[in-house]
Amino acid sequence: MPAASSPPRSETVVAVAVLATVSSVLPGFLTGGLAVQISEEFDVSESIYGWALGSFFLAATFGSVTLGRIAQRVPVRIMISVLVLISATSQLVIAAFANSFALFIGCLAVCGFVNAGNQTAVNLLLGQAKLSRLGLAVAVKQSGMPGASMLAGLAVPAVALTVGWRWAYAIAAVFAMMAAVGVRRLPTTTVSQQTSRVVSTRHELVLAAVAGALLAFAAGALNSWTVTSGVDAGLSEGVAGLMLSVGAGSGIALRLAWGFHLDEMLHRPFAVAAATVAVGALGMLLLGFRSPPAHVIATLLAFGGGWIWPVFTNFGIVRRNPDAAGAATGITQMGVYGGVFSAPLITGWLIETQGYGVMWTVVAALAIAGATVAWRVAEAF
Repeated sequence: MPAASSPPRSETVVAVAVLATVSSVLPGFLTGGLAVQISEEFDVSESIYGWALGSFFLAATFGSVTLGRIAQRVPVRIMISVLVLISATSQLVIAAFANSFALFIGCLAVCGFVNAGNQTAVNLLLGQAKLSRLGLAVAVKQSGMPGASMLAGLAVPAVALTVGWRWAYAIAAVFAMMAAVGVRRLPTTTVSQQTSRVVSTRHELVLAAVAGALLAFAAGALNSWTVTSGVDAGLSEGVAGLMLSVGAGSGIALRLAWGFHLDEMLHRPFAVAAATVAVGALGMLLLGFRSPPAHVIATLLAFGGGWIWPVFTNFGIVRRNPDAAGAATGITQMGVYGGVFSAPLITGWLIETQGYGVMWTVVAALAIAGATVAWRVAEAF
């Protein structure tokens, strides 16, 4: 294996991590934020549209473990560059040529598959960089997730309601190309360690994946239906989209705030994740009330408490398996993607058959179940 001469600067590593994270996951969040406009153009119901939301994460579920292993064998710089360019190409196809719902879903599936590989490669990048503030770096990187959700929410009034939803994917494609350029700032000697082994046991990683699946189901429901639920509760499309951005913004602020304390934190990361999710579950339950003021307050509470857990879980896993973070998070992220995939399908069916109130109650219950599993496995990480 080629020896690494000098490690990349911390600022460069974190900046590349954020750019790559946001650009690869953004198509999935755009599909949730633009649900009203896209479903109207293709004339599909919530349950059918759930397949568009789910295709991104179903493809990621199938690709996570395999691509996580590949990330251990391919130089990080090359892997991230290729994957974000594939994502950019698929989004341009959506913007210019997706005149059928089937093609739209197919392109999203491609984006989701490459996102799985990109996330594991970025986790490996952070683990191998030997950063003095790994916790803060993970928090900044994980802030890219709600950052993408915030951009998706802003895309409703700024893009979808002005020039059309397709332009949102075109802009996202340009952002992915910018990420590819940013990755070139990584030294060519930043390579994966093929001989590194995962420290955590498979049982521990599987339990972490189960917790991630349940928690991601709740997070997936938040990102998929916050806008449409807000419209149903009486908010305008623009305000509902802005609330998604505001909720995601609160998630960013809290992730960064926790990031400054992660490295010195005495409590186990998974235990803290469980506690914050319990608070967020209350907000998810309140989202079921069909009142505009209640929906606004509940959105802040649900996002603020129920969507910051990935900071703690990813930090725990990467810290435990720094040189094999790609393979380790490939296993745990499979659970996350499975949860996010199933969320729009099941919740879309619940909305059509039982309404938003029942749907949000089920989501809150599954969030509590995920918090319980995370608490159980906390000692392992």
